[in-house]
Amino acid sequence: MDSPEVDSIIFTGLRLVYADSTMQAVDEFKKLITIFPDDPIGYFYVAATLQNMMDDYRNYSSQDEFNQYLTLAIKTAEDRKKKGNLDAYDYLYLGGAIGFRGIHKALTGDWVGGFVDGLKGRNNLVKALEVDSTLYDIYYGLGSYHFWRSLKSRSFWWLPFIGDNRQKGIEMIKSVIEKGKYAKQDAQFALVRIWVENKEYDKAFGQINKLSQIYPNKPFLLWFLGQAQLENNMYSGAIQTYRNLLKALIASPYYGLTGEVECRYDLALAFYQNKDFKNSSTQIDTILTFKKHSQTGRPPEENKNIKDFVHKAEDLQKKIKKETKTD
Repeated sequence: MDSPEVDSIIFTGLRLVYADSTMQAVDEFKKLITIFPDDPIGYFYVAATLQNMMDDYRNYSSQDEFNQYLTLAIKTAEDRKKKGNLDAYDYLYLGGAIGFRGIHKALTGDWVGGFVDGLKGRNNLVKALEVDSTLYDIYYGLGSYHFWRSLKSRSFWWLPFIGDNRQKGIEMIKSVIEKGKYAKQDAQFALVRIWVENKEYDKAFGQINKLSQIYPNKPFLLWFLGQAQLENNMYSGAIQTYRNLLKALIASPYYGLTGEVECRYDLALAFYQNKDFKNSSTQIDTILTFKKHSQTGRPPEENKNIKDFVHKAEDLQKKIKKETKTD
C-alpha cells in the first residue's frame, strides 16, 4: 500500500483532521475509496475521522455514517482475508476498525462486547506485526489495547492472565511517536488521555501545553485540561478552560448540544467547587432549559448523554440550595 499518492492523501487528510476540518478530511479520505474500493483503508480513515469529531464535539449526528464506513472497513478486510491476500496494512485496518467498534460498545454500556472486540482487534494487530515487524503504526493500537484493558480491569490484576500492562502500552505508544508513519500525531494526543486517566498530571499538563502551541483551543485538549485541573483543585484555571471550550464548541460547524450541556455542567461544577454558587447556578439554569431536548428527535446516544447531564445538574442545584440555605 506504500505509494506517494497514498501518502499524499493520508497526510493531507490527517492535517485536516487535526485542524478540525472534518468534512474536508472525509472528502480527502474518500479518494482512497475511489482508488481502492475493495480495500479497508479508505473506509477505515473515513470512520476514524467521524469518530474523532464525535469524540471532540459530542456531536452524534454522523453516528449512522460512522457505523456504515466502519462496517465496510471490516467487511472489505474480511473478504480479502477469505481470499488469503491480506497484507500488514489490511490487518492493521481490520484490527483498528474492530477496535473502534469495541470502544463504541463499551461507551454505550456493552462492556463484554467491548472486551471481545478489543481482543479480536488485538489479535489482528498481532498478525499485522507478524507480517511486517517494521510497521510501527501497529503499536498505536496494541499500546492502546494494553493500557485501556489494564485500566478498566484493575480489579482483576491479581489474575496471572490479566495483570497490569499499562506501562507496556505506554511504551508502545511512545515508540509510535518516535518511529511511526501515519499514527505519530494520534499517539501524541493519545498520551494526553492516558496521562490524565492514569493520574500522571504533570506529564498531562506538559503534553497538553506542547500540543496547544500547535493546536490552540482544540476541544480534545481543553476537555482533558479541564478534567485535570478539576481533579487537582485548580478551580480558577478550570473555569477559564471550560469557558474557552464552550466558546470553541458553540462557534464550531460541528456543534452538538450534548457537548454544550456537558461543558456547561463541568463549568458549573468548577464554579461550585470554587464556592461561586451564583455563577454555578447560572450555568445550571441554562442546562435545565435543554431538558426537553433529551426526549425526542435526536440520536439515542445524544438523548442519553443530555439526560445524564441534566440529572447531574439537578443534583448539583440541590447541593447549592442546601449549602446556601439560611435558617
